[in-house]
Amino acid sequence: MLLLLGTTITASFFDSLNPSAIAQQMLLQAMVKVKRHIWFFILGIGTANLAMGLAVYYGIALWVSRLLAGLTEAYPLCVYGTALAAGLICLAAGIRLIVKTRSDSEKGNEGELAASKAPAQLSPLSLFLMGAAFCIVELTSAFPYFGFLAVLTGYQLIFPLVLVFILIYDFMYVLPLILLYFGYNRMQGTAAVRKLEHVLGRISAYIVPVVVGLLGAFLVYYGGSSLP
Repeated sequence: MLLLLGTTITASFFDSLNPSAIAQQMLLQAMVKVKRHIWFFILGIGTANLAMGLAVYYGIALWVSRLLAGLTEAYPLCVYGTALAAGLICLAAGIRLIVKTRSDSEKGNEGELAASKAPAQLSPLSLFLMGAAFCIVELTSAFPYFGFLAVLTGYQLIFPLVLVFILIYDFMYVLPLILLYFGYNRMQGTAAVRKLEHVLGRISAYIVPVVVGLLGAFLVYYGGSSLP
């Protein structure tokens, strides 16, 4: 058990050194008006990491993957057609938002834009969903996590112990983000942080439109290239 604990901590430590997650949290922390709401982003990452770990360990992820593959094989026109339609809608929405954001910026309404859109885009639910989505995407290349789960599977533990070890891994995984939150708040009000928030605030208005547009482009490519 001590060997397993050491493996858990070591693997989670290397997995937690994620520059993209740290950069994303810094951007979000500069954007949110209520700084404590960034906990919802961290909670989203931790929840998705825990859920995916349990799903992979107990084979649920494989079952869902097979179910989706079966649906795609049985109803390809419906699945790919839905993806194509959703992609076109997202792509159009992303382009429209980018054009509107640029137009408002050129008119000198950046302050109004940030004030009117930031709360809606960065609500606690939005932050939670962003954290969960980011974690799910990152897990596709999380080799330390899958290695840890493979080692954990070999011990054939009962569910409470499985949950404890995955929770330990989960906590270590989000620990750098928790430390970043406290460190950022401690430095808030300094000249460096004010300058960083000013720069990131100008960028923040384009984040959601660009993400929506990229999602739309991906869905259009996926649906259009796979239609029979």
